[in-house]
Amino acid sequence: MRETVLRRQAAGGRRQKWAALLVVAFMLLGACASIEEPADDMVPPAANRQAELTRFYDRMGAENESIGVAAAEKAAAGDERDHRFMASLWGTRTKSAVGARRYGAALSKAGLHQEAFNWFERAFMHVDSTDELAPWLRYEMALEYHQLGRNEDCVNLLANRMGTQPLPRELQAKYDALIEKASRG
Repeated sequence: MRETVLRRQAAGGRRQKWAALLVVAFMLLGACASIEEPADDMVPPAANRQAELTRFYDRMGAENESIGVAAAEKAAAGDERDHRFMASLWGTRTKSAVGARRYGAALSKAGLHQEAFNWFERAFMHVDSTDELAPWLRYEMALEYHQLGRNEDCVNLLANRMGTQPLPRELQAKYDALIEKASRG
């Protein structure tokens, strides 16, 4: 008789485990099945805006400076969704250091200094260290650091230049002035 009781208790324990597993499985299934809409600012721009931003992106690197600057300024005037979409284009479209620099300048002008830094950095990483644009991009990144209150990073970026090429006279003066300004805090 005792053996029968023990068997019934064991069978009851197994049923409870299976029931608990089924409850957990249904809860997981329910969690996976529910669809929560993303926040409005996380949804990509509408298709027509994506097409417009793609045209701006492609024009930012144009040889004609006025066309490139105008395209960069129009793109920078968008919202966060537009800016995220523009960043995604860097990975899928032709990369242009000149275009990234123009967009960075437009973002900086709009007061979006972290985003501007990111675009100057993209451009900097895209050019060869001997490219004449490289020291200018380094200066622009340092300027954004200064705007962000990251003065030590600003000074380090300018003072620890690895290149052996001397800076152009006008750029050397800008480096020196920004180092002095950032050093004062």
